[in-house]
Formats: sequence, C-alpha cells, structure tokens
Amino acid sequence: MFKVHNPDTIAPPVAYYNNGLEVPPGARTLHIAGVVGITKEGLMPIGFEAQHRQIWLNVIEILKSADMDTSNLVRLNVFSLDPADVYMVSEGRQEFLNGHKPVSTYLAVKGLARPEFLVEMDAVAAKVD
Repeated sequence: MFKVHNPDTIAPPVAYYNNGLEVPPGARTLHIAGVVGITKEGLMPIGFEAQHRQIWLNVIEILKSADMDTSNLVRLNVFSLDPADVYMVSEGRQEFLNGHKPVSTYLAVKGLARPEFLVEMDAVAAKVD
C-alpha cells in the first residue's frame, strides 16, 4: 500500500522509521521524516549552516526518489536549538525553493534526538500525475 523512499544516495535512517512514505490514491503524497544533516557516508557536518545545507540536499534526494522536486513541497517543519537560526532557515528556503512558498513551521527547541544535531526538518510533498 505505501511506497517507501529510503534512497541509497543519503544516509539510512538513524532509528526505526523510513525517510519517506508515498500514500495513494489521487495526488501522490510523500511524507518526509525528520531529516538531519548526516551525509551519505554517515558524517555530521560541523555548525548550523553546514547541517542545514546538508538537510536540504538530503530532502532533495528523497524528493527525487519519488520523481518530485522542491516545487512539490506543501509543508516544511524546521526545528533548531537557537531561535536566532530562523534567519538562516529563511535564507535556505529562499535558496532551495526558488520562489515556491510551502506552508511551514519553525520551532526553537531545547534539544533534538542527538546532541550533535543542531537542526532537523520534516516535510510533506504532493504530486498529481
């Protein structure tokens, strides 16, 4: 029933979840789990900006595995440890979304799943074939 999207072009999930699930029928919907800035090789970039950029690269790979791109994003949720990061989050959206404006939520949180994680993003995308 669900199509799983765990592309081999990014790191595998770090816990019990899939990176993406596609839900039929009608418009295809892709739910993207919380993505962190881990590279395909399992490396964690240093610093918020580097992790945030890697998150976008990972999300783009998940979207590609579903024959989608950032224009198919309908919702983004971003979680970071420092409220001041909201400005870099906004810059990232502008860089990677090319004028597209999905609904989104930004939350500054006390902590994420691992201490080395500075930012995390989940998303929902949809495509009518």
